[in-house]
Amino acid sequence: MPTKSILKKAGLALAGLVLASSANAMKLKQQNLEQLTEASQSIIAGQVITVTDGFDDKKRPYTEVTIKVGSDAKGKHADDSTYTFRQFGLLKPRSMGNGKVYLGVSPEGFAKWHEGEQVVAFMYKPASITGFQTTAGMAQGKFVVTNGKVSNGFENAGLFENMDTSGFSAEEQNLLTTPGAMDAAAFMSIVGKLAGAQ
Repeated sequence: MPTKSILKKAGLALAGLVLASSANAMKLKQQNLEQLTEASQSIIAGQVITVTDGFDDKKRPYTEVTIKVGSDAKGKHADDSTYTFRQFGLLKPRSMGNGKVYLGVSPEGFAKWHEGEQVVAFMYKPASITGFQTTAGMAQGKFVVTNGKVSNGFENAGLFENMDTSGFSAEEQNLLTTPGAMDAAAFMSIVGKLAGAQ
């Protein structure tokens, strides 16, 4: 008859296989800016002020991020408020103090967060069971603002493909055809138009 220890190891191995296969299956579906905007519950521009990790009361690993809100293109959060959410997975593997290391970090494809960075975060609605939340389109929906330019983890690749740009100015349309990082003010203007049209 199997001991508790063997059953626990088998359960952990099975959980590892499930996570590995779901990570492999989690090929990011490319989304353009219009799709990211539509899928977002909030679109928060602000500064990341804290990033911590831990386990919730059900022993699920999380990364907790707090953003000081500069603006929300969907108008759901007040300027100068703070927005805190938990994303699945730890920041890095953690020693459990018993000679074991817990490896449940945020899966590949999830946005990575760093204190002090200026971001535009297209926040998807929280999961109904866990309350965990991530950006729409995974890492595609987190943009970092550097030197007045905004770019996601994919250098904005495919961000403006298959979009109806007829409502944009000639200057905005010109910006949409330029690959790579984009002027942050122009980006927020386009996001505001897209959010207002939905």
